[in-house]
Amino acid sequence: MQIKSTILFLGLFILLTNCKQQNEAQLETKNDQVHGRLEISNHSTEKSKLYYLLKEKDSLMFELSYNQLDTSILEELATDDIEFYHDQGGATYTKKDFINGMKGLGTLSYKARRELVKGSTEVFPMHKNGELYAAILKGEHAFYAKEPNNKPEYLTSTAKYTVMWILVNDEWKMSRIYSYDHQVPNN
Repeated sequence: MQIKSTILFLGLFILLTNCKQQNEAQLETKNDQVHGRLEISNHSTEKSKLYYLLKEKDSLMFELSYNQLDTSILEELATDDIEFYHDQGGATYTKKDFINGMKGLGTLSYKARRELVKGSTEVFPMHKNGELYAAILKGEHAFYAKEPNNKPEYLTSTAKYTVMWILVNDEWKMSRIYSYDHQVPNN
């Protein structure tokens, strides 16, 4: 009788442990979908670490400089010779001009907000002689406007973007930025 009880207890323990692990795996997959990280499953370990690092820097840069109009982060993240190419606004070729362009968002008649399209971020490491020296981050984002008259926030455009991140003294810096394929929603 005691052997049957022990076997039954062991069987239940194994079953419950497997169910818990399966639930945790499903939750992890669900969280990845919620945060738009499904593409990470195809990355190698190096690429995975790089993906998270650059996505964090990219998100921080846009959240602070674009959404909160705090351009101080650009001093840290941009190379001195940063170039920014916009399919509708032209190009800038210096850090000063790039930062001034971002500061210009504060002069708009509405509050601009940028939002990353979930699941659109991809990162591609670049090597020379086996050494990582740069990476390309690309994704899609949507832009919104909130007017001061309590009108609901609305979508103004969507676009694709590509950023060349380079290693400068062991720090990741934005070197070239391309913002393109801007589309205005059909209202």
